[in-house]
Amino acid sequence: MSKVYSQHVAKVQTLVAGLKENVDLLKNKGIDAPFIKKLESENSLAAVYNQECDKLKAEVKAKTTQSNAKLNEVKRMALEAKKIIKRDFDKSRWPEFGISDLR
Repeated sequence: MSKVYSQHVAKVQTLVAGLKENVDLLKNKGIDAPFIKKLESENSLAAVYNQECDKLKAEVKAKTTQSNAKLNEVKRMALEAKKIIKRDFDKSRWPEFGISDLR
């Protein structure tokens, strides 16, 4: 969980604790036990969603690293194949091998 997000969740948890202790003073102000319970529930759910997002971000980062490594390997192999073809064949025959480069 990001620092800002976790700080906000902690602040709301503290608020909920304070609201629970003073529920009698807040009844006439529109803040009652069901409201406090819903706030607590929504805050917990937000924390769970953020943890899921963090997990997915980590998975995306790992897959991106794998993808970039694989792409670099493919580029290296393609460059190697092009070098061989360009070295061993006349420029006029390069299109036969799928090479559109011009020297």
